[in-house]
Amino acid sequence: MKTIHKAVLLLLTGTMLSAPALALAQDDDTGTNPINFTKDFRIYMEAQNLPGDAGNSLFKQTFEYRWPVLGGKLQVRTRIPVVGFSPEGDSSTFGLGDLDLRLLTVPYVSRRFAIATGLETFFDSATNDVLGSGKTALAPVVFFVAFNPGGLKGTLLAPGYQYVFDVAGESDRSDIRRSQIDLFFVWISGDQKHWIVADPQIVLDHENDTETGLIEVEVGQMMFGATSSYIRPGFHIAGDELYDWNIELGFKVIWR
Repeated sequence: MKTIHKAVLLLLTGTMLSAPALALAQDDDTGTNPINFTKDFRIYMEAQNLPGDAGNSLFKQTFEYRWPVLGGKLQVRTRIPVVGFSPEGDSSTFGLGDLDLRLLTVPYVSRRFAIATGLETFFDSATNDVLGSGKTALAPVVFFVAFNPGGLKGTLLAPGYQYVFDVAGESDRSDIRRSQIDLFFVWISGDQKHWIVADPQIVLDHENDTETGLIEVEVGQMMFGATSSYIRPGFHIAGDELYDWNIELGFKVIWR
C-alpha cells in the first residue's frame, strides 16, 4: 500500500529507514492516509436531514486546503464552510459558517504503525446565529495509524479521539464540551484507483448529557492525474440524533 512520503518519514524519525519501511514511503494520491502530509485542495458539498418533525435541512459547501510546513514535520489544514439552513415553511439562511484551523504532527512512525497528535481551533465566524455555534473552541486530537492491520494488504486503520471545548464566545449560546471517537478504516484497490472508507463514530456531548452513534461510508475513485472524487453517505445508528441522514460529495486535487 502506498502511504507516506520518504521525505516525511526521514524528517519525523531522524533515522535511516529499513527496507520494509521504505516500501511504505511511496506516493499516495488518494488522499485517504491522514498522516501523508501532501499539499492538496478539497471541495465538498454536504446535505443533512435534521431530526424531528420540523423537516429542517442543513446544506454546507466546504473549501479545504492542506499543506506541510517545517520541512514536512507539521501539517496545516484550514476549512472554510458556506452554510445554508432551510427550516420547513420559512425562508432559508445562507452565509459563512465557523472556520476551523488544525495543526497536526506525527511524533512517532514505524514500519507497522504511527501516532499523530494535533490541535484544532473552531472560530466563531458565522454570519448568522443558526449557521454556527457562537463559540470559539479548541479541540486537541490524537490517533493511531496501523498499516495493513492483520496482514490485510492495501488497508489502513486509524482510531482516534478528540475533545472539543469552548474558550470564548457569546454568553447566551450553549457551552461546548464533547468527546468524539471514531474508527477510521480504509481499503485501497491494488491498482490504487479506488477505495472504500468505513468510519463509525461516537459523539459524547458532556454539556447536554447525550450520546450519539453514527456511521459514514466513503466510496472514491481516481479521475485523472492526482485528482479524485468520492461520495460519502452517513446515518444515525444509535443514541440521540444529530441528523437522520447525511450525504457528502467531494473532489480532491493533490500537488507534489
